[in-house]
Order: sequence, then C-alpha cells, then structure tokens
Amino acid sequence: MSARVGFRFAFDIGGTFTDLVLLGDDGSVLTGKVLSDAVDVVAPIRAGLSALLARHGIPVDALSDVVVGATTAVTNLVIERKGAVTGLIATAGFRDVIEIARELRHDLYDLTAPGPDPVVPRAFRVEIDERVDATGAVLKAPADADIERAVRAIVDGGARSIAVCLLHSFTNPAHERLVREVAHRVAPGVPVSLSSEVLGELREYERTVATVLNAYVMPAVGSYLGTIEQGLRGMGIDVTLRIMQSNGGVISREHGERMPIRMLESGPAAGALGAAHAARGAGVPSVIAFDMGGTTAKACLVDDGEPAITTDFEAARLLRFKKGSGLPVRLPTVDLIEIGAGGGSIAHVDATGLLKVGPHSAGSQPGPACYGLGGTRPTVTDAALLMGYLDPEGTLSGAVRLRLDLAERAIDEHVARPLGLSPIEAADGIHRIVCEHMAAAAKIHAVENGRDVRRYTLLAFGGAGPIHAREVARRTGVSEVLVPANAGVFSAFGLLVAPMKVDAVRTRFARLAELDWAEAEALLAGLEARLRDELAAAGAAPDRVVFRRTADLRYVGQGFEVETPLPARLDASSVDAVRAAFERAYVARFGMRLEKQRLEAVNWRVEGHAPAPVAPERAAAADGARLAATRRSRKAWFPDLAGFLDTPVLAEAELRPGERHDGPALVEQAGSTVVVGPGDRFGLDDHGHLRVTVGSTR
Repeated sequence: MSARVGFRFAFDIGGTFTDLVLLGDDGSVLTGKVLSDAVDVVAPIRAGLSALLARHGIPVDALSDVVVGATTAVTNLVIERKGAVTGLIATAGFRDVIEIARELRHDLYDLTAPGPDPVVPRAFRVEIDERVDATGAVLKAPADADIERAVRAIVDGGARSIAVCLLHSFTNPAHERLVREVAHRVAPGVPVSLSSEVLGELREYERTVATVLNAYVMPAVGSYLGTIEQGLRGMGIDVTLRIMQSNGGVISREHGERMPIRMLESGPAAGALGAAHAARGAGVPSVIAFDMGGTTAKACLVDDGEPAITTDFEAARLLRFKKGSGLPVRLPTVDLIEIGAGGGSIAHVDATGLLKVGPHSAGSQPGPACYGLGGTRPTVTDAALLMGYLDPEGTLSGAVRLRLDLAERAIDEHVARPLGLSPIEAADGIHRIVCEHMAAAAKIHAVENGRDVRRYTLLAFGGAGPIHAREVARRTGVSEVLVPANAGVFSAFGLLVAPMKVDAVRTRFARLAELDWAEAEALLAGLEARLRDELAAAGAAPDRVVFRRTADLRYVGQGFEVETPLPARLDASSVDAVRAAFERAYVARFGMRLEKQRLEAVNWRVEGHAPAPVAPERAAAADGARLAATRRSRKAWFPDLAGFLDTPVLAEAELRPGERHDGPALVEQAGSTVVVGPGDRFGLDDHGHLRVTVGSTR
C-alpha cells in the first residue's frame, strides 16, 4: 500500500467484538475485527490497528489526526447498573418524581408489575427550598446555606456525581447554575449535571431521568474516553478523538464527556448512518437497516437516504420488547428497535420445556462454545456453525478459530437431549426462533410508523446479519436483500460518513394564534448561536454549519405533540406555512387531520450539523476474479427444505458486477457470510454491494 495514500480511522467497541476500519483517500477500505476487552478497553484497538497497519504496510503518519469512535460503554453502565453513586437535588416536593414515574404502566393488568429502577435511592435524593414559575419568574430564590447542606448530605453519604433538576429550569436556569457553583465550591471534583443543559424541556419525570442518567455515567465515561485517546497517542498518532452520538452525529470527546447520555445508542446509530449512506449510493429509496451483532439485533427504517429520528426512546427495559418497562430518554435518537438476539445470545430450555433464545449473551468472554475460550452454553453462532453457514475450518476475521465439536456438544447437552432432538434439529430450532422473533418485531416496528415492510429492501450488516437476512426477509415478505461491502464491520464504516451534529430544545408554551413570533425567532436564533459555537469548538468550519428548525405542535387539548418542520426564519406571516407543515406531519403519522382545530406549540428545537468529509467510493472491480476453477462447497442446512444441500462457497472477490447467479450459495466476506438459499438469485452491483432476490417468501 502506497504511503502517499492517507487514511481515516474509526472503531466501534461492541459487547463481543471491536470493529476497525481504515478508509483511504483512494476509496480503499481496510477492516479488522478483534475481541473486545471490558477491562482494558484500549488494548484491542491498539492491537487491531497495529495489525492492520503492518499487514498493509501503512505508516502511522499516513493516518488522519481525527479518529471517530463508537462504544457500548454507556449502554452497559446503565443496563448493568455499574455507574457512579449519584445524588439528586430537586425542588422541594419533587424528590420522588423519578420513582413515581408515569401513571401508564407496561402491563395494565398486573397490579404488581415493577416499574423501572429509579437509579438514585431515596436516601440520595434531597430537596432545596426554591421556586421558579412557568414563565421563568423567580418566586423564591434558594439560600446558599440550603444548597450547601444538600450537597454535603449526598456527598458525605458516598455520592460521586450530582444531578440537579429544579422545577421550570428550562425557562430560567439561574437556580440550577447557582447549585453548580456551590457544589463546585463544597465538593470540588464531583461532576454536576444540570437538567437545563441535558434536556431543556417540560415533563418532570423524563427530564429528571435524562439528567440522572447523564450524571450516573459521567465519571466512568470521562476516564474511559481519555484512556482511549491517550492509548492511540501512545502509538504515535497525534489524535483528536470524536465520538458518535445517539442522534446520528459525531461530536468532540470533550462534549461526550459533558453529555455522555447522548452516547447511549452510539454504535447502532453509526450502523444506521452507514445504511443510509449505502442506500443513497445504491439508489434504493427505502431500506430497513438490519444490524445483528454479537449481543442484539436492531432495525431502523431509512427513507430517502435518511434514518428516522425519535425522542421516544427507552433505556434498560425490564422486558426487552415491552414499551414502558424502561427508562425514557427524550433526547434525539436514531429510531432503532431492538428486534432480537445476537450471535452470542444463549439458547436454553425453560422450566416449561420451551426453547428460548436470549436475552443473556456469552459476550466475548467466555464467548460462544465454538470459540473455544471456555464458553459451554449454546448460542446462535453455535447453531449457525452446525447448520454449515460458517466454515468449521475457518476463523472469524482471524480473531477466533472455530470449533465445530464444542458447538455440537453444547447444543446436544443443553438443547437437543432435553427436547429429544438431534443436534441439527436443535440448531434449526434456535435459528428459526431467532429469525421469527426478528421478523415479527420488524413488521410491528414498520406498522407503528405507518409503513409496509414488504415495500422495503432489507439491508443487512453486522457479523451475524447477513447469515440471518434471508430467513428474516422470507418471514417479513421482503423480496430483496442488500448486503453492503464490509458488512461485518459496517457500523465502524458508518462513523466515517456521519456528520458532526448537535441539537438543542427549549420549552415555550403558546397558542399559535397568540404566539409572539419575534420572541420565537429570538429563541431559535439564540439556540443556533449556541450550537454554532459548540460545533466550532469541535472543529467544524462555521460557514459549513447548516441548521434545521422544528417545533413540537399539537391540537389544543391533546397530550402529546408532533414534531413539525419550521421555516428558516419566523415572523407573523409564518403562521399559514407552520400550520400546513403540521397538518402534513400529522397526516403522515395518523392518516387524517382534525378540521377547524386550534394549534399550540410546546417545544422549539434546533439541529445544527456540519457535513461529514466526502467518503470516496471505490467501485467493484469489473475485472474481478473469475469463479474459482476448483469449486469449494459444504453442506448447509436450509429451514425451508428441512435438510442439507451441497452448497457452493464463494469469496465475494470472485463475483463480477452485473452478473447474476442462482442460489444456493454461501458468499464469504471479511467478517461475515451471506446465506443465499435455493430459488434465490444474487450478484454484485456497481458499488460492490451484494443484492439477493429472495425466491420465495411466506
């Protein structure tokens, strides 16, 4: 590899593997995959990058000084409840908002159904005597002595981080800022999160949850990101680390340390951005991005090259598929739904004799049984190996050598014999359950968004996504599967095509007919100025920053809002355009509109982004290698036939753009395998993406 080619580097730290991508100025893409290490997070990154550089003869000084990363660290801290001991300072009378939560429960007919863990025990929730009204007027200012008492109470009790959530602080944050000043004086070194900065909008429960979670993960994430940056600098890279946020944009490490809650869906959001980039390049208007890694599978609808964004997201659900059983995080997040298990998810027979898959995962340590690293429980990956989808003589991207004997032993002992089945029947059952659950969840997600999933192309990626894509497509009625080049590390690639992005929200409640348009314009302009400064501090050129304005509007009397696009500038003449935009958004969601109803605005939002650097694409080689003269094949099991077929095994490099082939086939990529069934047709397009036309669906 010529040293004259410059490379941009990205990494995605998952629960099982850490994926690495180098993108060259000439469009070349070099990838690596190493086992993650929960204890020494930087070691796999350094080892994997060093191996990539050595393998391709690339000097360290050929790397860009901007490195982009994604991580599951924030998600894991929240799910596993391993964050810092956190204290909450609230307005008098509101300390228990986070535990009272909402009236609506995830199971209306179970009076004993537990709600989400409030994260902060009651002993660490203290009140101060202060009050600001809904207009921002100060009714009672807090005394310094009262604030000092509250801070000392929770810090002396063992709190290592402080969340502050005061009533109506989104309108007037002065009291929250005073609390921070006093806290820094009384307990220097203890981080403080203010609700007015984390989530500046109404609804006390949701605002408190977001602020508490930000404080909860802040101490660990700060040292975590710093360790990664210093570890890369130790390799001789003068690196500036940027981090992927849940909203599909990257931002500086410093911003990530202040607002770590915005990294909650970091890795999956990167995958959705990569899927959107691939869909635009391939000219496919509507795709459902299907990301199946080692721990979970997620889906995201992408229309017209843009992934859907939502503020209705839940973290750490008690029941994985039960809405309302988790902690609401009303920050802009790529609209992902967890639709199933991952390759490392453990299969088991429950007390009633039923075969279940997940939610527990073998992770990277000890990993699936076939990894030979000490795992003894059967997983989805073990089933894929028994079914012939993975090469029993091969490795997973060089990271792990597979052991067919250990996979068969685990499935036989824990699934096959308890159910009176053969090991291959048990493996087929594991595969069918996973695919059926994912297909059902994908269909529900599409319907909830007013979409027909059968009109979408399934874009599959992640280490396990291409293996399961065909069966998921058959069960959803999708007729085409698109597998991008480098699908096994596609989320890491998505980091390199993501824009820099920040967003802000403020609550200003007003009837549209009575709105002071000059005041609304001043509010939005102020948010834009703040976001412009944040992006400039992160390295974005001010003249490249683009803003998008929206407002949360509703018909008077309704309890929830619809996000509505706004004109670039507001004045009294904007009312008709705003109403028309709201009605279009309302009809798109609900299929109808209400006549002669008044409108009211609740929240005002601004998103600022600076476009990502152009990602050069290298088209698939038209003179690619011919199909090998000595054909490789192995026995692969297909559920629709309930039997094995002798199946050709092809390297992706053997395929030539424009040619079409008949299935069955197993197409091997670096980091993944694409399963093509009997009756399917497949081939490469001009961008190097593999397209599969599913021959039969049900």
